[in-house]
Amino acid sequence: MCTKRHGPYYGLIIPAALFGLWLAAGYTQHLNSGIFPTPSEVWDALRFLVQSGALQHHIGVSLVRVALGWALAALAGIPVGLLMGCSRRAAAIFGPAVHFFRQIPPTAWIPLFLVWLGIGEASKLAVIFYAAIGPIILNTALGVQSIAPEYWEVARVLCLQPMAVFKKLIWPGSRAAVYTGLRMALSLSWRALVAAEMLAGTSGLGYLVMSGRVLVRVDEMLVGVLCIGLIGMWMEWMFGLVEHRLNIPHEVVTDHQHTPAPIGRRLQEV
Repeated sequence: MCTKRHGPYYGLIIPAALFGLWLAAGYTQHLNSGIFPTPSEVWDALRFLVQSGALQHHIGVSLVRVALGWALAALAGIPVGLLMGCSRRAAAIFGPAVHFFRQIPPTAWIPLFLVWLGIGEASKLAVIFYAAIGPIILNTALGVQSIAPEYWEVARVLCLQPMAVFKKLIWPGSRAAVYTGLRMALSLSWRALVAAEMLAGTSGLGYLVMSGRVLVRVDEMLVGVLCIGLIGMWMEWMFGLVEHRLNIPHEVVTDHQHTPAPIGRRLQEV
């Protein structure tokens, strides 16, 4: 089997090809600039937005919103997920509601949140919170439920206190799944935020795109769209960097796997 590793530059092939086609179409005047501006027009729009400070303002507002909503979802979702993973009764209580609400996309709630919470920050935070909390709860619960049963038995035999069980068994066995849920939630939060800002915002990257549509400034709309994609990729990269620094394993214990070494060692140290 071929195991040759490809360099990081392979990921630039498709973006470079698309940019080359866009540049060639603009240079040969095959683009209607009123509908699809050339790269130079988008660059001019970017320079104008940066020099005026508008782009930095919109980016900052969006980042603060998504960070706050995502953090609130983590604070609420991780404890609920741990509880569901440890208790069948809790899973029976919370599970149906979680699975019901996760079938409803966040954008479906935006009109109702606007009616209930107004057009201020509360409605946008509610959209972000709703988008993020589902994957956090489910992945956290899955991580706890995937710990091999024999290690729960060892903890019972050793008569560990609840806090010791959490520190030596539950958290080491579930943290990979918790971080997976947090990563998914961050991505979903970013998408939901942009949608909320498009429908009911006076600032943020979503608002920048919609204001460009109202003003028929397609170049500014493209600047906003490109910033949304690049910032989303940057957040994914930053989260992966944090995972790497914290040495989070990318696996979850299942009934058919051996538990990662840290759990076994921690139980043996008791």
